[in-house]
Amino acid sequence: MDLHTVGTVVHDRIQLLQRGVLDNRAAGVAALARLRRGVGKTPGTVNDILQYTLADEFVDRCAADEPTHAERAAHISLTLYALHQQSKDKPMHQRGWGVGRAVRRLHPEEPGTTPGPVLRRFQALGTSADLDELVHHARGVVQLLRGKEIPLDYALFADDLVRWQRPGGASAVRLRWGREFYRTRPAATDSH
Repeated sequence: MDLHTVGTVVHDRIQLLQRGVLDNRAAGVAALARLRRGVGKTPGTVNDILQYTLADEFVDRCAADEPTHAERAAHISLTLYALHQQSKDKPMHQRGWGVGRAVRRLHPEEPGTTPGPVLRRFQALGTSADLDELVHHARGVVQLLRGKEIPLDYALFADDLVRWQRPGGASAVRLRWGREFYRTRPAATDSH
């Protein structure tokens, strides 16, 4: 899936960070530690991560004092990526691993009539009433993915978060995540 502006910027930034972390460069490791301090916080409240979470492309001419949809999406995506990548020697940001596909790897059996804990988390994520609730559930999902070393496409996630905030966007994002989840058949040999 092609990325939009926010996803493209987030992808480029994560690629640089990820390279630094996987090469065990002190600057990359320190950057992720700073980004993790921003998890769950409002964009703009953690000053030493603004160089990663802000960009000219994220601001429109009419921007007020509140963060834009793009700034929120980039902040959430980058800080959750930092949480996911912590102490991992494999890349946890990988293109093509949308939310539905990644969560499906956590839930390899066919979804039955009685939802298991992973399916319940996925459903809670999808039925979030607002962005704050979505971020809360996304953090729990990221922690599960981290535990199983399943990657996520954080650039696509950032684009999803921008769309989620627009009128009618939440339904479109839910539909795509649901399609990814229910149409993905995890195989024993599926590697990431």
